[in-house]
Amino acid sequence: MLITLSGLDGAGKSTLIASLRTALEERQRPVAVLHLDDEVGVYAYARMVRDRLKGPMKPAGAPSNGDRTPANPGATSPGRIILRRAWDAIVWSKVLRRLIYPVDLLLFLCYRAYIEGIRKRVLIMDRYFYDTLVDVADGRGWGWIRFLKLITPTPTLPVLVDAGPEQSYARKGEYSVEYLRGRWTAYQTVFPWVRAAVRLRNDDLAAAQAALRTVALERLDAA
Repeated sequence: MLITLSGLDGAGKSTLIASLRTALEERQRPVAVLHLDDEVGVYAYARMVRDRLKGPMKPAGAPSNGDRTPANPGATSPGRIILRRAWDAIVWSKVLRRLIYPVDLLLFLCYRAYIEGIRKRVLIMDRYFYDTLVDVADGRGWGWIRFLKLITPTPTLPVLVDAGPEQSYARKGEYSVEYLRGRWTAYQTVFPWVRAAVRLRNDDLAAAQAALRTVALERLDAA
């Protein structure tokens, strides 16, 4: 079984995933959790290399209240700043990410076959390829985004955590409201294409956790 949670940074995905994992494991259903951006695909591997070389930095085009301090003090030198900007321009290129999207899908299918097929675990994804489609959307050229969605495996339970820009900003404050609004608009376009998707409001955490557990167990029993 594949469960995916998508939504804005600060929507509460990680907290909901932790609660769901506990609920499933209490019912003797072993669980594996993967974060798409950090653990799966070409971009994740490139990001790990970048972070080791220069220290973790915020992606280009994702403004916040202030700059994140690099983990590596040497990353503030002019040469490293130029190198970092060039690296981010390549890694965060929407065109490049669209091109490597099918490769990431193949890598993910390998992870999924191992976790679900061999280890017999429920796989929960913190972010999924629908979030990547939002990342690479530019407000036009939706035909290309639709094609990428069509080749993407539909999860057993795809969830959009329904927390808007202002709410997400208030919780985390990492990215600007303007940036979050742009992403939220793209989610409104992408998620109606997803079959059997669930929009989960997260105004009340306890209620959201209970609702997620209920729908996950229903899909699990039906799978």
